[in-house]
Amino acid sequence: MTEDVLQGGAKKETADKLTSYVERVERMLDEIDQLKDGLKDLKAEIKADGFNIKAVDRVVAIRRSKGAADKEAEFINDVLLYAHVTGTPLDVVAGDMSEES
Repeated sequence: MTEDVLQGGAKKETADKLTSYVERVERMLDEIDQLKDGLKDLKAEIKADGFNIKAVDRVVAIRRSKGAADKEAEFINDVLLYAHVTGTPLDVVAGDMSEES
C-alpha cells in the first residue's frame, strides 16, 4: 500500500513536470508567432518606404554571416597563436598541393 502511494506521488510529479514543459513550449511558440508578425509588419513598412525587401534580406544575411565568419577567423587565429607559443605542432594542409600548376 505504501508503495502505491509513493508511485502515485512520483507519477503526479512526472505529470506536473511534463505539463510544465508543454506550457513552456506553447509560450515560446506564441512568442515566435508574435515575432513573425512583427517581422512581417516591419517588412511592409520597409516596402512602403520604397526599399527592396529582397535586398534588405540579403544585407541582413551578409551581416549575420560576417559575424560568424569573424568569430571563426578569430578562433583559428587563437589556435595558431597558442600552437606557436606552446610549440605544439599543427598538421595543417594549406590547400590541395597536387593541383599546383
